[in-house]
Amino acid sequence: MVHSAEAKAPSFPELLRFKRVQAGLTQRTLADRSTISPRTIRALESGRVNARMQTVRLLADALELDGLARELFVSAGLGSGGPAPAGADPCPAVPTSVTALLGRDVEVRALVGALESDHRRLVSLSGLAGVGKSRVAAETAARLSSRRGWPVLWIGAGAVALDGHGTAFGPLLRSLRLLVESGAQDVAAVCRLIGRHEVLLVLDGVADARDPVGVEELLAYCPGIRVVSTSRAPWNVAGIHGTVLAPLAVPGPDWEAASSLDVLAGVPSVRLLVDRLSEIRPGFALGRADVGAAVRLCRTLDGLPAALEAAAARCGVLSLRRLADMPAAQLLELPVAARPAGVPGTIGCPIRSGVERLAPDPRALLGELALFDRPLTACEAAEALQRPMNQVVEGLSALTGGGFVRAVHEEAETRLHLPNLVRAALA
Repeated sequence: MVHSAEAKAPSFPELLRFKRVQAGLTQRTLADRSTISPRTIRALESGRVNARMQTVRLLADALELDGLARELFVSAGLGSGGPAPAGADPCPAVPTSVTALLGRDVEVRALVGALESDHRRLVSLSGLAGVGKSRVAAETAARLSSRRGWPVLWIGAGAVALDGHGTAFGPLLRSLRLLVESGAQDVAAVCRLIGRHEVLLVLDGVADARDPVGVEELLAYCPGIRVVSTSRAPWNVAGIHGTVLAPLAVPGPDWEAASSLDVLAGVPSVRLLVDRLSEIRPGFALGRADVGAAVRLCRTLDGLPAALEAAAARCGVLSLRRLADMPAAQLLELPVAARPAGVPGTIGCPIRSGVERLAPDPRALLGELALFDRPLTACEAAEALQRPMNQVVEGLSALTGGGFVRAVHEEAETRLHLPNLVRAALA
């Protein structure tokens, strides 16, 4: 691992180019702003000439640097600059939510541990739409930023809001976003910008799982970078730490044997539902009269966080029991909050679109598995469908990676469950 204290301080040519790119300026534009010739700026950035004090100050004015950032820039220009102190160049904050992240502490701790290790610098979060990949990535990034002081560059949901913060990493974030979204191949320029800085890059649903443009190069040439990706399907990159995010745990079939309401209220899906219900109905507390409905609703919705939140929002006009009596197909049509793009939808919209995006073979396999009303093992599925075992295993790998099928590992077997909402979306 490359620690911040061991990283070499950038030279003035590197810092000048870095600050210019951060400000979104060309050499010609910077020359016009600073009254310094483009030829001199090119020479300064290439290291062919040393800067004079007046030149450094004119450049700092043109780059609109102030405070500590200006002091470090001037010091580097006069040859006395040292390594920048941690936090001197603030970065965009991690996107936050108005509600707490519940029931994900195990997953977040595992991801933080993986990224802090010397062996995993890239983790991939995949799973069914609405399972909370972005929220888990945000919590992971926030903890790492707090524990290690790593700047966080967030590209994806929330990136537009982050651009407005006017922070030093904003232009770099925009360059990285263009790299990922447009498929541009100027990875070398981004590598030079990051250098040996320790940075956490979060790619929230913006890179194709089959072609994560530039990520392998960033990992190879930027020893201090860590990457978290969220996508519908796992990335296929060497050395990746892949995690399929499962829905929140739901009460088992023997839930009525629970000794107290506290036990049931501690089940993650029930806890999330009750928390959101208390926002809609201030003072709401789970009682014996409502516990059966709450359990049924959590089980029907498979513990999917976005679905539970959408159902809770309807409790302003519908009773909990009425919602719990709805079949999965009807619950799929419940509206959800507008997505970052401002487009409203329903619980079922992203699930159906995800099914449509599947390759033909996994999609056909999913349709056939939906005909069975019980969980199957891979061997049972191959036998029942009369397909080659290798073909079934390959298709199941794609389906489990996207959360369309959930693998439940038992003592002797791994059984494959179709979520109720996926089954309903296929009907």
